[in-house]
Amino acid sequence: MKKSIRGTVFILSFIVSMAISCMTAHAQYNDMSGASSYGGLVERRGANFYVGEEQLGEEQLAGLLARTDFTAGQVRNYQKGFKAGKGLLIGFGSLTGAGLITAGVGVVGVVVEAIALGVGVVIVAPIFAATGTSPDIQYESKFQYVAYAGLIATGVGILGLATGTTVYCVYKKRLNKVERALNARPAEMQLSFGAQKHGVGFALNF
Repeated sequence: MKKSIRGTVFILSFIVSMAISCMTAHAQYNDMSGASSYGGLVERRGANFYVGEEQLGEEQLAGLLARTDFTAGQVRNYQKGFKAGKGLLIGFGSLTGAGLITAGVGVVGVVVEAIALGVGVVIVAPIFAATGTSPDIQYESKFQYVAYAGLIATGVGILGLATGTTVYCVYKKRLNKVERALNARPAEMQLSFGAQKHGVGFALNF
């Protein structure tokens, strides 16, 4: 009888200690994961990550990354690189557009100046012919410098677009890898002890 009581006490003590250790381990796991409750499909939108319509914060994302080969620091660098590449595309795209417009205005101005000069020469040519003199005409376009400035701006803009496209594509590819890793992460498992469907015992949920 005494042996039976001691055995029962031992088993109860073992069960209680296991339950306490499981609850402690689960609490520690939740503290480490941070975003363990986010079990849906993770989607990248721009430089940020979402589950449904909710954007993941830094702590939530760090919790999910704990189950991948990526770190929060790496992802932050990827996000900064992605945003920098996007900024370069926007900035140098605007510069390229402005350069093309400026160059176009300069070219049109040069053409108009040339036509005006030609028309003037045709008009005054008979007068000079009648007087036996030759016109002293010097042509220096004022719009040629506008055209040059536009061409230079366009060239710089194209080079910047090439750089921005490279940076943008590199970091977009890396963020896509993070997205795939987040969606391929192992499912969270929870071990609990208590009342279950078929009685009292341990349950493994995932």
